[in-house]
Amino acid sequence: MSTTSLPRIAPALALTMGLLALTACTKAEPAPPPKSTPPVFENEEQALAAVTETVGSFVTVVNTIGAKGGQEPERLDHLLAPELRDAETAGFADMAAKGWRTTGEATLQRVELVQWWPRPDAIGVIAVAQACIDYAGVDVLDSSGTSVVNPERDQLRSTELQLTAADGELLISTKKPVPESEICS
Repeated sequence: MSTTSLPRIAPALALTMGLLALTACTKAEPAPPPKSTPPVFENEEQALAAVTETVGSFVTVVNTIGAKGGQEPERLDHLLAPELRDAETAGFADMAAKGWRTTGEATLQRVELVQWWPRPDAIGVIAVAQACIDYAGVDVLDSSGTSVVNPERDQLRSTELQLTAADGELLISTKKPVPESEICS
């Protein structure tokens, strides 16, 4: 580089350095404050109604899938969180592979809230509930039409469910039997 080109570069370099100095001194735009999400439930009555509707829909869809021999388990997609959906789908795939189907229908007898929150908790749970489901009218038949149900099974089953809120829908994220519950008493 010749010394004669320095005078032409110096103003451009000074301008660039000046702009860099100015941008280094300015503060970045602050992040907008987080928007407060509206509550999923306004009160306990609203929570109970929504949870009861979701659990009732689950029982109805399970009845339909069972009557079709485990076919079309994707009908549960709008009711179950992914992990539970995968487990339920695997159960219906097993049912289909064995050639089993259900007759009759389970019915939802009662739902009680154990806990609920207006907004999801840290792990996304919006409600915990117990449900009593009546299986007295349900039979499971093998491919020859013979019942595979233990005749001494409990007709009424207590189940605890956790529900999450996602995209404006309630999803059942876990379900487990709770034989010590008095909800079916």
